[in-house]
Amino acid sequence: MRFKITLAEKPSHKAPVTCVGWSSTEEVYSAGDDYQILSWAVSTNQSTRITKFSDEIWPTDLQFLPRTGGSLSKHGDLILITAADGRFHILNKAGRIERSVEAHNGAILVGQWGNDGTGLLTAGEDGMIKIWSRSGMLRSTVVSSENSVYGASWSPDSQSIAYTQGKCLIIKQLAPNTKPLKWKAHDAIVLCLAWSSVSELIVSGGEDCKYRVWDSQGRLMFSSGFHGNHITSVAWSPVGDLFAAGTYNTLRLCDYSGWSRSLDKPNTGCIYKMAWSADGTQLAGACANGQVLFAHVVEREVHYQNYTALVTEKKLVTVKNILDDTTEQLELPERVIQLAMRYENLVLTTPTQCYIYNTNNWNTPAIFDLKDGSVILLLLAEKHMLVVEKTTVGIYNYQGRLIASPRWPNMRPDHLKNALITLSSDTLAVRDSIDSKTIHIVDLSNNRTSAESTPIQHSTPIMQISLDQRGETLSRNLAVLDRTRDLFLVNVRSQNKNFTKLGRKIESFQWNATDNIMAAIQDTKLVIWYCPTACFNPKLLRLCSFYNDSSELGSSPRINDFVGNIVSVRRADGSLINVPTSPFPSLLHKCILDNRWTDALNLCRSTNNETTWACLAILAVQSSANTIDIAEEAFANINHYDKVYFLQHIKDLPTRAEQKSQMALLGGKHQDAESTLLHNGMVFQAIYMNINLYEWNRALDLAIKHKTHIDTVLYLREKYLKGLDKTENNNRFISLNETVNIDKEKVEQKLMMEFQKQKQSG
Repeated sequence: MRFKITLAEKPSHKAPVTCVGWSSTEEVYSAGDDYQILSWAVSTNQSTRITKFSDEIWPTDLQFLPRTGGSLSKHGDLILITAADGRFHILNKAGRIERSVEAHNGAILVGQWGNDGTGLLTAGEDGMIKIWSRSGMLRSTVVSSENSVYGASWSPDSQSIAYTQGKCLIIKQLAPNTKPLKWKAHDAIVLCLAWSSVSELIVSGGEDCKYRVWDSQGRLMFSSGFHGNHITSVAWSPVGDLFAAGTYNTLRLCDYSGWSRSLDKPNTGCIYKMAWSADGTQLAGACANGQVLFAHVVEREVHYQNYTALVTEKKLVTVKNILDDTTEQLELPERVIQLAMRYENLVLTTPTQCYIYNTNNWNTPAIFDLKDGSVILLLLAEKHMLVVEKTTVGIYNYQGRLIASPRWPNMRPDHLKNALITLSSDTLAVRDSIDSKTIHIVDLSNNRTSAESTPIQHSTPIMQISLDQRGETLSRNLAVLDRTRDLFLVNVRSQNKNFTKLGRKIESFQWNATDNIMAAIQDTKLVIWYCPTACFNPKLLRLCSFYNDSSELGSSPRINDFVGNIVSVRRADGSLINVPTSPFPSLLHKCILDNRWTDALNLCRSTNNETTWACLAILAVQSSANTIDIAEEAFANINHYDKVYFLQHIKDLPTRAEQKSQMALLGGKHQDAESTLLHNGMVFQAIYMNINLYEWNRALDLAIKHKTHIDTVLYLREKYLKGLDKTENNNRFISLNETVNIDKEKVEQKLMMEFQKQKQSG
């Protein structure tokens, strides 16, 4: 991936260009010390003069009002221009000044609309940062210091700001009575700062000739090498996966983790300001020699199995098959914005259309028109794909037909990003745009929105979610990574959405594209969970896992992709390492998915591998099929004889329902075990199972709901606490003990009758 840079033959500005901004993905406005605002057609690199200011206005920053929801505000396109005389101006698109405001003593160095477009901030040489309404009314002065503020940026939620102060960076919450977070960021004055609008990452550049990447807690994520000149500008792409850093005659394209993807040396002088287009494929730069720099991101590539697709030019994609070394040239009428390849399909989007190519036929793609004209996000599943535009979300099949238009509470398509939305063949999961602890589930089989179902609630803010891709709909699992870097697994179809911890200190993770196997970076170590549903039992989970702590992975690796038996790991320096994994667990999953249990058993016998036996044992006890004998042999081969004895006990149970329930219990599926018993009218067995699991509240809930054995639960609870020599501290049990008369002899008799009934039913 690199920039393809375009410069005009002669500068259109007669003085240094100080700021640039995107009116649309095809038009850029620039302003400079020659008092002019020019409009640029990006495709032709031709400029048109919009207006010329009076000699008193020296522009320092320029930004168009963000289009929230993808549409214009009632005011139309508004432009914020800050100036060296301490005033800022709000202009319309024609260049006419709608409002001018005296804001600072000395030059305003930064002017930025909020991410939601409801307000703006200004920062100046006088050391002040002020918040203003959209119409230019002062709301508050949030910072007052002795140092000039050279850089300032809104947080993604517009609830805090980051700004420079000498060699330091400071994050200040806008809520009152909150202490700011301050840390030393550079060895010299910090000149520029940018906070990604979709993530917690901050990039800064300074007079020490370095750029650095930070998280929102002030922890250093990356520090660049020494450049020959001061870093004068930095800018995040809208998606948050790339940023650009500019200095004297130098432009870098960098990955979000900091390493450099490309380096260019254009003849521009210092690059004072930079701005990305809304689709994240183009960059504009304001240059000291009067030029306006245009850079297009090319050589973006995607891989899947034996295919590689590379955007070689704006409108040209080259697909290579590495097996037979053949190539296909796909020419499109417009520039490529998004591309993704999975499940034998290559999907490309342009500003107006979406193209779907099948790997078996590159000549006749399926084509459909886009509704909003630009795709923000593209996700592929086995049967269909998700297309997110500025105001709409659509599920399409690979013939280009719209099959669903999912909706959910607090829906904000323009705020979505890859980590917060996930798609499988039957389910869509998305984190709430306001409440970061809530996940909405959409059932794609009937397009039932989560407004009709209960959302999943977590106790900690969620950073990433991902659905597994294979298996039955009822066993669909969602992996959830929270802010504390704990990874959990939750079944999205169960009534009680219980979170089971899979791992801690997880830096990144990804499901396999074709099997329910997961790869993760756990505290700089690569771990493969061949059977993640074993997380209910740490010993079994470890047996079902592969750990790689090779020094080749480096200090801060992350999962790049996981297809087949190869895990692609991206090192901190940007290089890719392919780590092979065992093919046997994958074959085992495929056999069981096709209900070929005999083949799965023969595979384990022939390999005689402990990991494969452990995976078979877990999958057998979690299956709805009659696999008791297979589970018994698998547990015997990993020396878990306690479970072998328990399986022999299950065989002796009188009814198939009880056997199925106890198998689910052994597989960690407590909810399924209880549901099986209740579905077959075995209320007492369901209550007694919860008592044996010390789930006293659940046992009491069942007894009250079915109006039976309330005294039994109270009696057994009292007996349990007496054995521990403890007193009751549960208010529900205390209040019931006062109202329910417990006849111990009668309860004992009822218990004996229930146990006798079970034997007779057999």
